[in-house]
Amino acid sequence: MTRNFCGALAALALTAPLLVLTPADAAAPSFRSCDALTAKWPNGVAKGPAAASKAVRDGYSRPATTKLAVQVYWTNYRSLDRDKDGTACEN
Repeated sequence: MTRNFCGALAALALTAPLLVLTPADAAAPSFRSCDALTAKWPNGVAKGPAAASKAVRDGYSRPATTKLAVQVYWTNYRSLDRDKDGTACEN
């Protein structure tokens, strides 16, 4: 009985991390340039809805603020948000 329980527990411990990871939890992609980023997000990415609203007030198109887009912003903001306004690669 104990041997079966330990075997089942070991199998669960090995497969649990595989079941928990989803594509949304994967690392956000890193982009080398705004041209590469705007191929996927044509209006850029913002760090949140407030930054997206500010971009619209400033005359730009509304940048993406989905969960993945926000992760992409935080992965790439040092090199792609040159004006430090909370939106990377706005157009």
